[in-house]
This record gives sequence, C-alpha cells and structure tokens, in this order.
Amino acid sequence: MSIVDDDRKDPLLRFPILTTDRLVLREITAEDAAFWLRNFSAPEVVELTAWEAPRDLEAAKAEIERFCTLPLREGTGIRWGITLRGSHDLVGTLGYHGWVQGRDRRARMGYDLLAEHRGKGIMTEAMGVALAYGFKTMTLDRVEVLIDPRNAPSLALVGRLGFHLDAHLRQSTRFRDGYQDDLVFSLLTREWRTAEDAKP
Repeated sequence: MSIVDDDRKDPLLRFPILTTDRLVLREITAEDAAFWLRNFSAPEVVELTAWEAPRDLEAAKAEIERFCTLPLREGTGIRWGITLRGSHDLVGTLGYHGWVQGRDRRARMGYDLLAEHRGKGIMTEAMGVALAYGFKTMTLDRVEVLIDPRNAPSLALVGRLGFHLDAHLRQSTRFRDGYQDDLVFSLLTREWRTAEDAKP
C-alpha cells in the first residue's frame, strides 16, 4: 500500500491518491456523475444508507459537490473514488466525513461498492489503505462507522478490519415513512497500530 504526494504539510492541501496492489483511490469529480447516479440509485444502497437516489445527472453532480468537493475544501472530510489499476472507471467510493480536528481527532467513515465488484476483497483492501491514511496522515484517534443491522456484508467487513461494536441506536435514522436502527462501530489508533505491528 502506498500514498502518492505524501510530502504535503497539510493532509488536504493536494488530493492524496492512495494505491494498493489492485486499486487506485482517486479524487471524485463531476465527470464521475454517471457512476454516482448509477451507484446511488441501486435499491440496496438507497435502503441501507438511507440516502434518496439522485434524480438525474445534474443532481448527481450537485451531490458530488456537496459530499466530495466541499468537505475537502472546508477540511471536514475526504472521499475517494475506487478504481481498479489500469482503469479510470469508478467501482465504488469511500471516505471520511464529520472530521473533528484539534484535541479530539475523530471522523466517521462511509463506503459503497457496485454490486458486480462485491465479494472480491476490494473494499477490505481499499479500507485498509484509507485507514492507514486516516491514522497516520490525518492523525485520527478514532474512526467510527454506522451500519444498518441488516447489512451483513458490511458487518463482516468491519469485523475483519478490527472494529468494535459500541452501541445499538434504536430508531436512529428517519427515512421515508419510518425509522432505521444503526449499529455504531469504532476503531482506535492504538488498536489499529497493534494490529499493524502484529502483521508478518
């Protein structure tokens, strides 16, 4: 795993491209609107993230601005587009939002992957390098994820990565005509470093 352009004093001064053996994690731009529209219109993504699907390409571009460009500019988060090496096309996204800096350094993580690329270890690989960036470069103390209890693959993913269950929030998210529960998982920098040190 490696980080390109890691000579920056400010982690968000230039967009950090992250690489693994199989993947390149790059910036998401308005040119990725067609992917964004397709990905965030998938019924299982809509239901499990409690995000309404964008109406059209223009709405997708507006969401990219809101969820990718602005957080980076304002220093509140960062989101990468996941690509397979040798291709510029996105297969998913992941990143940090709600980034708190200063004394309490923490952020929440979100992620998604096109259906045809699931079950191949891609998100485990992408999350691994993104967590390394979060704990090393962003100097986070805590990374948190919220997961719908019905999302078995996501629960398995955070388990593989060493996250711990903190809480079950009942009726935490209002979506459409009802509420959804959220499970809160976290990974602390000391836990991540211990796991990294134990790797062969």
